Amino acid sequence: MELNNSAQLKFQNGGDDMATTSIADKLAKLEKKIAKREKAIADETKELDKDKAEYNKLYIMFLSDKYKLSGKDLFSAIEREHEQLEKLREGEQSDDDTDNTSSVTDDEDKQDDTAVKHSSFPHSYSGSN
Repeated sequence: MELNNSAQLKFQNGGDDMATTSIADKLAKLEKKIAKREKAIADETKELDKDKAEYNKLYIMFLSDKYKLSGKDLFSAIEREHEQLEKLREGEQSDDDTDNTSSVTDDEDKQDDTAVKHSSFPHSYSGSN
């Protein structure tokens, strides 16, 4: 589509007609609307991060209370279980080794599937969830 001479001249000079002004107004309104939404998202993200941090803190308190462990003892127990799980995932540990190094000593708990035993726990939220 070719522009006539007056339209082509207006286009080259920055477009002084009504359509260009209308588009500029729309762009300005959209810029404000976008900035408002970006601020709202940033505020909501900040609030969400605070809520997740509080949730994780309460979850740690729940674990501490449930297992009657706190501080370093709780951390050590979680670390041992994590290391054991990693070994199981890598296939480096036999079932006999698992029973000897597990922190669970009740025979009934030894027979339970780990996923089933821990399914009653609330989910932990991290920055990536």
